[in-house]
Amino acid sequence: MEELRKTLLHEVVRVYGPLQGQGIGAIIIPAFIGDFKKVLEKAENSDEVFEDYMTEDKKMHIVLEGRKSLGAKGVKLEITGCIVNDKRLELTRNHCYV
Repeated sequence: MEELRKTLLHEVVRVYGPLQGQGIGAIIIPAFIGDFKKVLEKAENSDEVFEDYMTEDKKMHIVLEGRKSLGAKGVKLEITGCIVNDKRLELTRNHCYV
């Protein structure tokens, strides 16, 4: 999950610049991921779900994709995809679990 945060922060800094991007990223990234975790928890089945997020100034549009699945240790919440401003980010297994 930490790698997903770093990847998203990199995109935020790219859009807003280093100083403003660090501040904005520290607020919106945990908020967006936290909200998406709630969306996944409420999912009724293992179908993939999508949620759109937009910054107030509309400079960043983020789409998180994921699914809830049942594993050997119980329910797993997995982020399966992330699109930032129409650019799909490459996610590895280290990015995925909430």
